[in-house]
Amino acid sequence: MTALVALLFTWMSVGQARTELQIAEQGQITNRFNAAVQNLGSQSVDVRFGGIYALQRIMQDSSRDQPAIVEILCAFVRQNARVPAGGFDKINVDDLVDGRKDPPPTDITAVMNVLRKRSPERDRDVYLQLSGAELRHLGLAGVSRRANLSDADLRAADLTGDLRESYFTDANLSHAWVQKADLTRAYFGWATLDNILMTRTKLVHADFTEANLRDADLSGGPDPNDLTGAVFFGTDIRDAVLDGAKMTGAIFVEADLSGADLIGANLHGARLSAADKRLEDVLHAETDADATLRNADLTEADLTDADLRGVDLSGADLTRADLRGAKLNGVKLTGATTTGVRGLSRSLLSQTKS
Repeated sequence: MTALVALLFTWMSVGQARTELQIAEQGQITNRFNAAVQNLGSQSVDVRFGGIYALQRIMQDSSRDQPAIVEILCAFVRQNARVPAGGFDKINVDDLVDGRKDPPPTDITAVMNVLRKRSPERDRDVYLQLSGAELRHLGLAGVSRRANLSDADLRAADLTGDLRESYFTDANLSHAWVQKADLTRAYFGWATLDNILMTRTKLVHADFTEANLRDADLSGGPDPNDLTGAVFFGTDIRDAVLDGAKMTGAIFVEADLSGADLIGANLHGARLSAADKRLEDVLHAETDADATLRNADLTEADLTDADLRGVDLSGADLTRADLRGAKLNGVKLTGATTTGVRGLSRSLLSQTKS
């Protein structure tokens, strides 16, 4: 009995000591947390650095505090690197591409590095709120999915990584670099993406409503980008490069594709109907013989009432495509596959291989 009583007493003492230790540890974390947050408001950049990296250490030591720290760091960025009320700063294109004459603030760079290196699975239901932030030339690789980057300045930024379901409404991504990124269901409504370079990027069901994609390179080179089901409603795609891109089921409504390069693009099931698409300019055969839909996959594509005058569709797959009501004067169909196509006259069918 004496031994049992002693054992019980020892167990209770150890349990109490453990509880007291946990309380002490939480108290230390709270003190560290408060000190780090206070350091973020310092006028000294060195002190701010200390606060930033102290919060990173707390995230590593206490997963339960990570959601709050993520929100604090995002608020710090929005407060200290905000797009001016008058709009995006005007920057020389050469300086924008170079970056050395327009470096981001060092403390903002430090915060973004901390956010990139964290473990996103600890965020719980919190996602990055970086709307309206100036993030030029910064790397967002690993920032995590569902980020809110609306109205943000992302010119010449690196958007590599998982950014699924993120919001880029009215953001400026001019000259941004996107490689091996997952932007599935990302929303780019009214965003500026001129001269953006994308390679090996997944943009399945991405929405580019009213976005500016002028001179953008979405081809992906030897590793085509996946734009399956992407929406281009009222999008400015003039002079963009889309050759070879996978665009199965993509939707083009009132989009301006003048001068766009779609050679070899996979437009299987794409919707390109309505005369206001001005497809005679899309593939402007008169000014650039290479800007065509040659070898494009237009299987089951809806091209009703489209203006295809002078367009080169040589070698294109038009299986079960709907061309009823389309303007086809001068269209080139040499070697095109037209099995089950609707709306082609016998004279035009004679050019095709089926």
